[in-house]
Amino acid sequence: MITRLVATLLFFLLPIAAQGQIQRVGLLIPEMERPQAQSIKGLKEMLKQLGFEERRHIIFEIRDAKGDRAGLEPAAKELVAKKTGTRATRVAKAATRDLPIVFIHPGDPIRLGLAKSLEGSGANLTGVGAFASQTTEKRLAILKEILPGLRQIHVFFDSNDPFGRENFEIAKAAAQKLRLEVVEHGVKSADELKASIGQLESMMSEAIFHMPDDLVESEADFIFDTVRKKKLPTMFNEDFWAIKGAMAAYGPNYYEMGRQAARLVEAILKGRKAETLPIQRANKFDLTLNYRTANFIGVNLSQEMLKKADRVIR
Repeated sequence: MITRLVATLLFFLLPIAAQGQIQRVGLLIPEMERPQAQSIKGLKEMLKQLGFEERRHIIFEIRDAKGDRAGLEPAAKELVAKKTGTRATRVAKAATRDLPIVFIHPGDPIRLGLAKSLEGSGANLTGVGAFASQTTEKRLAILKEILPGLRQIHVFFDSNDPFGRENFEIAKAAAQKLRLEVVEHGVKSADELKASIGQLESMMSEAIFHMPDDLVESEADFIFDTVRKKKLPTMFNEDFWAIKGAMAAYGPNYYEMGRQAARLVEAILKGRKAETLPIQRANKFDLTLNYRTANFIGVNLSQEMLKKADRVIR
């Protein structure tokens, strides 16, 4: 369960302290990058506003798997063991069943099987989801607005991953509504991905449209370098990718998701059960444009589009 849940950030609320004592919250993350850093910043700042000042009222125990998904389970058990002492082994085995959990996730917790409904998870967890796939049509519409002559999109995904195929079908359905052709690029390895991208030709009527996919994202640097040379536009799903080189990105504001999660943490620290707290939807999405990338590949970002952007990287 942990490896499915920790796409961005996960909080274990370690056994609640008695009134007046310092509370402890374990933060488990797959890798400390911009989304995680922004989520933690929003969480801490909002908790402070709610009366939980760090080191005075609350202590955060952070475990970073540093990109190693296999390290998530041991890290989770370590967090539990740090609090439970000699009972660590028994409690660690039950960590995901007994401890209240608050998550921040870019996807759909219902679709991933983490919760039964938005009203309640039916388990010991709650959190904030961005429901990224539900913004697919909006992202495509933005891309089409940036590129009025857009006719075709290329979607790359890991064909070994069932979620990769599902995400491709979501993109395909959204593209059909906007009368865009879709070229399917199901790949099984990083080498196959690189070869497939290498065969693309430069055409302003085409663009690469990203759907969440671990294999594709693991080769993001190669993708941005290659498509820059080929002068191909790209649309990704988080500002993190626009900062790294994508032409455009539209996705959740992780700082605000952290602030939303803080209210759930507060409720649990005050005695509410995680399973009784409705799962929240991310309430703010940002458009980020990389002006440097657009300029290099020959895409003219209109003043109107630049004004619409929440952030422009120049």
